[in-house]
Amino acid sequence: MRLKKILFGDLIRRYSAGERDFSKVSVETVSGEKRTWDKGQFKGLDLSGIILRKSSIRWIKVFMDGVILRGADLTDVDLGESNFEGADLSHAILRGTRFFQSVLDRANLSGADLTGARLVESQFFCANFSGINLSNARISDLGFVCTDLTEASFKEARLQSVHFEEAKLLRTDFIGAEFSPETFRGSGVRFRDCHFEETLMPDGSVRSC
Repeated sequence: MRLKKILFGDLIRRYSAGERDFSKVSVETVSGEKRTWDKGQFKGLDLSGIILRKSSIRWIKVFMDGVILRGADLTDVDLGESNFEGADLSHAILRGTRFFQSVLDRANLSGADLTGARLVESQFFCANFSGINLSNARISDLGFVCTDLTEASFKEARLQSVHFEEAKLLRTDFIGAEFSPETFRGSGVRFRDCHFEETLMPDGSVRSC
């Protein structure tokens, strides 16, 4: 069945009227609609629980700083070049989601499900990733700096050119994760000044320090 397409502006109006389930429509944006939005316009906008599976928010995803998407379903949504600085994506469903050159500084993704997601060349400074599920994710060319990864799961994830700096790795699970070998400077997986506590490494060993 072909999904009905609506603009993001229509979504905002329908959401304000009490509608929450947009699984039967494809939410999209167009270049003309982009001109109607301003940076920070959606800060504090509460879209908790909204369903946006496979929707396209190409033209407005750079304005999503500070938006509230707690428990939202963004399965298979392309969030490349997006700005979610300070946004609340706690317990959101982000399976198969693509983050490319995206900014999530100080964002809250605690308890979010990013199974099979792709995270490339993105920025996660001082973000809350506690309890996040990154199983089978593909992660490359980025850093988790001052990021809280308490009880996060990287099971069977593939990491290449990833660095963890001053990150909290309390009971973080890397079992079965694939760390790329450092064939040249910066190409592997590096840890610097991180806090390890009962951290499960890829080979099943436990690291605490």
